[in-house]
Amino acid sequence: MLKLPFKTSPKEFEKITVGNAEIGELEIPKYGDLTPNERIFIKAANLVDIRMAAVKLANAIAAKSGGKVTDIYYALTQGNAASLGEYLEDFVNFQDLMEENSKSRNSVLATAIIKRLVPEWELENTQDFNQIHPILVQEVADFARKEESGWQEVADEEITEEDLGNSPKNQEIPTGEKSTGDAEDTGRKKKDSAKQALAASQPG
Repeated sequence: MLKLPFKTSPKEFEKITVGNAEIGELEIPKYGDLTPNERIFIKAANLVDIRMAAVKLANAIAAKSGGKVTDIYYALTQGNAASLGEYLEDFVNFQDLMEENSKSRNSVLATAIIKRLVPEWELENTQDFNQIHPILVQEVADFARKEESGWQEVADEEITEEDLGNSPKNQEIPTGEKSTGDAEDTGRKKKDSAKQALAASQPG
């Protein structure tokens, strides 16, 4: 590694301990941001933009039901199955998509951060429970989200009818490249009850 001729050397990066004695502990340097290579790695994973998926589904349901797009969007992302009536199956499928996407995103984010410590670490290593505890994967992914936000509190963004297009003809709504998929972490507690309601509503 090349060294710059500093008159005054910069301070070393703070190290944050992630995990605990039961699941293992990692000491990770805190940069206050994701590195360019980490952003490239995450983008290359081609993860589902869960917000875009919610926008498209909300528009599709609104076109059939006549409901407000914003109401349907929040019902989908916040786990309010009761307000979707006959579109309960769409709700359950979307909850499954959110859960699967959350697991995939956690694996990718955790892998990007672990590469700071072990450059040859790959996604397959993160997904191997014999190499890293799944709860530690979650905690490293949470660390990655804090790095991405610059360790600032990120307020929930209000969604308007204009943002969602409010029309089935305008479903390709840009959401920005910095979507972190946080919406996938909401509403899971209601998914099982929604599935039960769906099963109960089926004939036979």
